Amino acid sequence: MNDNDEKTILRIIHYCDKIDSHIDYFGDDRELFLENEHYQDACALVIIQIGEFVGRLSDEFINEHSEIPWTDIKSMRNIHAHNYDNVMFDTLWVTIKRDVPELRDFLQKLI
Repeated sequence: MNDNDEKTILRIIHYCDKIDSHIDYFGDDRELFLENEHYQDACALVIIQIGEFVGRLSDEFINEHSEIPWTDIKSMRNIHAHNYDNVMFDTLWVTIKRDVPELRDFLQKLI
């Protein structure tokens, strides 16, 4: 792993941790999430940031770790950044509760 990838991974982990902070702040409740636009917006912004940083990872790193759905992560970023009216917040909830922690755990093992 090169230095830029390592720095990028640390930023992604930071944003994964921010999701936990938002869940702690707003509450670990799906219905509350689906009803609270501030909660949704806070988490969507973090997903955008994670996608931005994934886009900065080297092709070599991406290819070495193909078990992670990097393209899906970037696609989620694009949906939230450019097509917000069509965001499915049920999907975002699953992402922040399941996928983000899995991504963080995977990346932490590499550092």
